[in-house]
Amino acid sequence: MIIVSGQWLRPQDIENWQIDKNLNPLLKEMIDTPVQFDYHSIAELMFELHLRMNIVESAKALHKSGAKFATFVKTYGNTAYWRVSPEGALELKYKMPPSKAIRDIAENGPFYAFECATAIVVIYYLALLKTIGEEKFDAAFDRIILYDWHYEKLPIYTETGHHFFLGDCLYFKNPEFDPQKAQWRGENVILLEKDKYFAHGLGILNAQQIIDKLNSFRRKGAVQSAYLLSQATRLDIPSLYPITR
Repeated sequence: MIIVSGQWLRPQDIENWQIDKNLNPLLKEMIDTPVQFDYHSIAELMFELHLRMNIVESAKALHKSGAKFATFVKTYGNTAYWRVSPEGALELKYKMPPSKAIRDIAENGPFYAFECATAIVVIYYLALLKTIGEEKFDAAFDRIILYDWHYEKLPIYTETGHHFFLGDCLYFKNPEFDPQKAQWRGENVILLEKDKYFAHGLGILNAQQIIDKLNSFRRKGAVQSAYLLSQATRLDIPSLYPITR
């Protein structure tokens, strides 16, 4: 359900809304779900809808970019914009425009390799850049470190549940992974559409294909299958919205 300024938004309330036809199915799904989304204004709600669709498009762009999967110790990036720390973090170089550095990952993917949690943060940054534009992005995110779930000023939260929406980050857990291939203990993914996910290092796959891939990296004698956790990781829109003004 959607609550705007304390009022429950009903399906009939949006019948005459003139919005992008690509946003309408997501809006209706959010209205119909028991998950509660709270907003201070309709503009804040529209910001989330646009941002979610841009997360989907950014995940597809990263998939097409040619950026590779790598463990932290094997991380690399375009040295024109980033330096690699001993821990495997990509640190934005001094005085480099954050928007250009983030966009470069999608445009020059072969110069980059990182693991799946880092990929999710990259996707969030790409989506925000597309949603708010270069000037506001550079002002809001003047210092960026790409490393695992290191996200600095990005307000990110995870909550349990079984209802997922386009642009959600979900997690497939591999409980009996091979210790010598610990990077496959699980996979962070972006939900692109019903039963279609972007998984950095694996591609765009359905749930069973991701589970089968993870199962191939289980330890010898493993009996428990990989599975999708009942949780979703999302950007906190009310915290982000003020940077659009």
